[in-house]
Amino acid sequence: MNKVEKCSKCGSSAIAQRTMVADRAMRNVEYDLRLRVDAHPSAFMLKESVRSKLHAYVCGSCGYVEFYVDDPKALYDAFLAAQQDSSGS
Repeated sequence: MNKVEKCSKCGSSAIAQRTMVADRAMRNVEYDLRLRVDAHPSAFMLKESVRSKLHAYVCGSCGYVEFYVDDPKALYDAFLAAQQDSSGS
């Protein structure tokens, strides 16, 4: 799990750790925002989508925001599979 100690823009240590990134749907219900990578993006069905929850780290001094996901390896593996899938087409 990532921990941001200092802002990469201004160097401040005033960082709000792992703040929730949410998307609003109907009726003011919030949903966690997730990043998705499709292992087979050109497939009509069975794209083998991999999703990971997205978190923001916010600098309390300058407002710079960094995003990180919970499972970067799974997303990267799906990305590599998509690259292989597109080169094999």
